[in-house]
Amino acid sequence: MNNQIYNTTSIVDDMSSRISLKQRMITLSLLGTFAIPSLICFLIVFYYFIRLRKTLLFDRINHHVILCILISDFLIITTELPFTLQFLSLGYIQTSNICQFWIFWNYTSEALPLFLTMYASIERYLLVFHKHFMMKYKKLLHYIPMTIVCLYTIGINAYLVLLIPCQTNHQYDLNVFVCGGACYFSNFILNIYDTIIDVMLPPFIILIFNLLIIFRVIIHKQHILPTVVVPNILKKNRRMILQLLAISFLSLATWIPWVVIILGQDFYDPSFAQQFIDVIIHYLPYFTTFASPLLALIGLPEIRAKFKKVNRQQTIALNTISPANV
Repeated sequence: MNNQIYNTTSIVDDMSSRISLKQRMITLSLLGTFAIPSLICFLIVFYYFIRLRKTLLFDRINHHVILCILISDFLIITTELPFTLQFLSLGYIQTSNICQFWIFWNYTSEALPLFLTMYASIERYLLVFHKHFMMKYKKLLHYIPMTIVCLYTIGINAYLVLLIPCQTNHQYDLNVFVCGGACYFSNFILNIYDTIIDVMLPPFIILIFNLLIIFRVIIHKQHILPTVVVPNILKKNRRMILQLLAISFLSLATWIPWVVIILGQDFYDPSFAQQFIDVIIHYLPYFTTFASPLLALIGLPEIRAKFKKVNRQQTIALNTISPANV
């Protein structure tokens, strides 16, 4: 690994970055504009999770994975996004010393919400249509899989990025996003494993289980009498289903393009959609992350009720003060 600190002048003169100054400035402005209000939303939601922890966490298991997704998205904004903002601001990475860590944390922080959403899709299906079975084996089907998902995501990226040694002549490209990527891409077997298991499989599972939920809801609405218990179950879980569909849609919007591009590069043209990757795809996960707390609120009526209560109190206070001023 090259630990040399590159000379700023030579980097600017020999710039090989595939994203122009104008594109960098537009992306930087958009990321900065949405990051701050999103952080405020995250902090408010976390505050109410702590304040209402008995209702949201101790009494209901369906909010656990949502909280994990929110925490992982919050970490993207607070710990990984600054690297990207610095890269967009300068157009290059100042030193290769941070490359390996940035690659590891970028891959890990973006994969965590994906794998958690995959698990959430399976869990929501079981909670809606097989709740008694799910609750009976809660440790086996809830706590253990969620823990495994988190440990696997961190562990596989630590192994692939931090433990797989680079070739002796390998140099990171400081002019491109995440220094051009990890060294293991040159290893055919590891690259295939990562592509299929870590990139293609989770979106496929998310899509399958969300479609299963949608199809079962449609079937139950069309073929089951209103007096049967199932429609009542669907009505009770409506917000939980909508919350999952919204979060899953954003996850699929981020990762399905990657799957299509990978297939295009493997079977059509190695440079297929490369400009699209450099300008849009690399930064798309940040924008879906910004929306995460708002989408989580769909299935958190307790927090929304607190918002409404605060708004009512402020409105009453303003109406009380206004006549006195007049």
